[in-house]
Amino acid sequence: MNKPIKKPKQLKRLFKMLFKFYPVMMTITIVFIIINAIVSAIPAVFMKNVIGIVNESYQTGDWNSVSEKILSLVLLLGIMYVISLIAGIVYNQLLAVITQGFLKKMRGEMFAHMQSLPIKYFDTHNHGDIMSYYTNDIDTLRQMISQSVPQLLSSSVIVIAVLTIMLWYSVWLTLVVIGGVCIILLITKTVGGKSAKYFVSQQKAIGKTEGFIEEMMNGEKVIKVFTHEEESIKDFDKINDYLYDQSEKANKYANMLMPILNNIGNILYVFVAFVGGLLLLNHAFNLSLSGEILSIEIVVAFLNMTKQFTGNVSQVSNQVNSVVMGLAG
Repeated sequence: MNKPIKKPKQLKRLFKMLFKFYPVMMTITIVFIIINAIVSAIPAVFMKNVIGIVNESYQTGDWNSVSEKILSLVLLLGIMYVISLIAGIVYNQLLAVITQGFLKKMRGEMFAHMQSLPIKYFDTHNHGDIMSYYTNDIDTLRQMISQSVPQLLSSSVIVIAVLTIMLWYSVWLTLVVIGGVCIILLITKTVGGKSAKYFVSQQKAIGKTEGFIEEMMNGEKVIKVFTHEEESIKDFDKINDYLYDQSEKANKYANMLMPILNNIGNILYVFVAFVGGLLLLNHAFNLSLSGEILSIEIVVAFLNMTKQFTGNVSQVSNQVNSVVMGLAG
């Protein structure tokens, strides 16, 4: 049976190696990712303020000061987006250097370590399987470091920021959103857990397949001399079919996860609008950290935050497969 991957231990080891190779660049990258994520969570507050200004002017009939107030908010939002853009460019460029440099150093350390291994290791392992460590397994780390880990960090920061803003405006609507997120996490655990299991098996199957092919290519003359072609084909078909089976199952569960989560997010969006409308119609007491009464601008802003919140939770859930695949490597 396949041994389970100890995710916290492997992630801790990965980050320890990243900070060992690039202590300053990794720190700067994480700071800029957090800045970019926080700015991404801000627009919901601006939407609430803009709707509040329009609603106030509609009730009082004073439209003269509306453009000036909205223009100042738009200007401030534009400045924040510029900061977010700069942060995004910087951390993506740094990640390109970190990722490729890390893989280069990993291959170097792996090669140096293999020079110290006994001959028995190379006698008991297929050469192609060993080569797959340098190619396929290392390449899974590339996607994990350059895409999955930054996306997980960014989405996690956005989720925390948006959740804080939600609690600031309305605890009741926040509880509705959290209820929907619990369903998302339950589905992620069920579907994502199965895909993660098969991604691990896929990585091991790829190594065995490459090892078998490499051994057959080296021993092709022997196979021809002893007319062992049919047996070799049968052995290859067995290994190849197993790789296909594991890859098909892994990608099947992985590909169905995101559409399911997106549709749950859309349903939750409608449900939040429905609950918010009911609370407004019944003039319900609004429990919030800000102490504000529930208003149309809060409900409308909440709809945008709901999409943002569930979208980033879905992103985190969807990146689990890539992380597990990288850890398998």
